[in-house]
Amino acid sequence: MRLRGSHFALLTIASFVLLFVYSLVQLINIDQGFRKEIVEGNLWAATQADREAQNLMLTLYRVSLDRDIDDVLLRFDILYSRIALLTDRPQMDYFRSIGTGEQVVHAKALLDELDPAFSAEDFDSADADALMPRVAELSSVLREITNASALKERIDRHARRQTLLRVMQLLLFAVGGTFVTGVIMAGLLWRNMRRAMRAQAELQRHRGELERTVVARTRELREALEVERRAKEVYRSFIVTVSHQFRTPVSIIHMIAQRQLRGDEAPLSETLRRKFSRILDAAERLERLLSSFLASASVEGKDITLSRRIVDFNEIVRIAADQTRQANPGRLLELGLATQRLETDGDPVLLEQVVLNLLSNAMKYSDAPSPVRLDTWRDGGRIFCRVTDSGAGIPHAAQGAVFDRFYRAPNVHRLPGVGVGLSLVRDIVSLHGGEVTFTSHMGKGSEFIVAVPATGEHANESGACAGDHSLRRG
Repeated sequence: MRLRGSHFALLTIASFVLLFVYSLVQLINIDQGFRKEIVEGNLWAATQADREAQNLMLTLYRVSLDRDIDDVLLRFDILYSRIALLTDRPQMDYFRSIGTGEQVVHAKALLDELDPAFSAEDFDSADADALMPRVAELSSVLREITNASALKERIDRHARRQTLLRVMQLLLFAVGGTFVTGVIMAGLLWRNMRRAMRAQAELQRHRGELERTVVARTRELREALEVERRAKEVYRSFIVTVSHQFRTPVSIIHMIAQRQLRGDEAPLSETLRRKFSRILDAAERLERLLSSFLASASVEGKDITLSRRIVDFNEIVRIAADQTRQANPGRLLELGLATQRLETDGDPVLLEQVVLNLLSNAMKYSDAPSPVRLDTWRDGGRIFCRVTDSGAGIPHAAQGAVFDRFYRAPNVHRLPGVGVGLSLVRDIVSLHGGEVTFTSHMGKGSEFIVAVPATGEHANESGACAGDHSLRRG
């Protein structure tokens, strides 16, 4: 994984800081070594012992020349204290580490041999000549210790000097590297700042362009909405005008067909009776179609006024069922109505149109002899009406748009219709504070359920859940 430039710089600075800390620790260790050397003074102790041995030899020589014997004893005491210092544990450990431990032990032994002679009460100048060889041997041993200590000290000093030099080099390298990295970081920071400033300026420019684009798009949307509103007004006016214009000739055709079928003036032949019956059926269907167009345009224009009153929904369903049976004499319509009255506050004409449209769709999109079933019931504060068929069903991809005006599922384009029935059902039920839900499966049929508030109850009280898709208005 590649590191970004800033991450690499931070890692480099961290490395130099660690190196700097390591150098400081080494400097502290070197300083402590110097301090320890000063405190212990091993070379100084060995040098002092050697010097006192030399002084003792010189004093013994002078005593042999009839000098003061007290000076000899004093020099011996000083020599004794210096050798005793060499045999202390810290110094003794040091001398053993440099390989002169045996010489220190030997010097102590020689000193112990000389101690009785110098401590004797009858010590005189005549004894000085006899002690001279032993003192010379002791001095020689002390010189060996001194030379070994001096050599070891020289080696240690050189090693410490080399270590100090390396630590100083590391320290200088860490400081210099940190400085160089800081300069690089400052350059990167300055470059990033310039990039951020350019990006901010670019963002401001794009923001201004976006605001101008939003203003332009908003204006275009408003214009499009205004055009659509005007188009809908034109469409509504056209639908109402055309429907009214067609209703008069259709009514005339319907009236003539009925008069001929009644046969008040002259009896018709069987052939003419069948033809006039077909004309009458066609006129009735055309009247219902025109009524649907007029009701759809009125509901969409929001200028419809509900003629509300307390009605029995079962009675509305019975009327719609009778009309459907008359229009479809060869089809089976099963009824399962509630035993009690289903009172609701609504417009009976519009509610009848709801049931008629659902039954018409069920008859149209299912084939004989499969039955169509119509059920009503009440659950909680709502009245339910269900229309079930065993027809073609609605494709899953089309189920979200079945309530859109003029939309028809792709599998029913061969059947007559304009796609306004379900839209009208939805709008009328919404005006009554209800909802329309449905479930449908391809090849198995569809089930539509209308729910409206019961009298004296609210539309939002608990009711049966009856569909996969729902749409509410009002």
